Amino acid sequence: MSTLFVTDLDGTLLGADARISQESAALLHPMLDEGLQLAVATARSPATVVELLRPLGLRTPAVLMTGTMIYDVAHTRCLAATPLARETAAAVCAVLERTGQEALAYSVKGGHLYVYYKEFACDFERSFVSSRIHSPYKTFVQVEHYPEALAGGDTLMFLLALPGAEEARAFYDIFSAIPGLICYYYSDEYGSGGCLLEIYPEGCTKASALARVMEMTGARRIVSFGDNINDVPMFRISAESCAVANAVPEARAAATCVIGANTENGVARWLAEHWRDWQ
Repeated sequence: MSTLFVTDLDGTLLGADARISQESAALLHPMLDEGLQLAVATARSPATVVELLRPLGLRTPAVLMTGTMIYDVAHTRCLAATPLARETAAAVCAVLERTGQEALAYSVKGGHLYVYYKEFACDFERSFVSSRIHSPYKTFVQVEHYPEALAGGDTLMFLLALPGAEEARAFYDIFSAIPGLICYYYSDEYGSGGCLLEIYPEGCTKASALARVMEMTGARRIVSFGDNINDVPMFRISAESCAVANAVPEARAAATCVIGANTENGVARWLAEHWRDWQ
């Protein structure tokens, strides 16, 4: 197929319960059987994506961790990863040491994803980890020092789970000043009151990873769906970019159209009506 359809997960394809609804699945299955080439591009890691997508049986490579990993969901294996430069990862670790701030440090070793942490800094972080810690696709390891734990692997990203927006903004300003990084922060989409701050290699976005997925699949153009700031780069490389009605203002402004909300199965309904027009 000439068109690659790409959807974000949280706040976009997933409903308020962080799952693909029965209606969305029922709409998508006939299209997938007909040849719809659907991929996901998400900040999530394999720990949750594999199980979330199992009902759809997607075969197209997925863009995970906002572009740092391209992942074969069907065969649960990493196809490509873009790590932080060693000196850049060291600079992040130095800030964490100086401030005493906890983070989740993601690293690939031997093709497996590890997440290193020290102590839970807040209830939001504890809840975030507890829902993922038993996944076979990601191993959590408690450590005393980040640099020693990260040695010998490729550091993909750091994630700070913070109690609120004030803390997230303060650390966003600190880390954004470090060369070689790109940072995003946003409120938890499921109403916990917490905020997530994501730290990635500069130039590593959903858009940069999707360019590689296009080569893998032979697609000539992208139609994308999203709701948040980290979706804007992929909107910019898309022939059509659809912001769900619940999207943040930055995503809505960057999109070519606004569709139904995630709680209204907006992505699946739009595809059911329009996907054949793009073949």
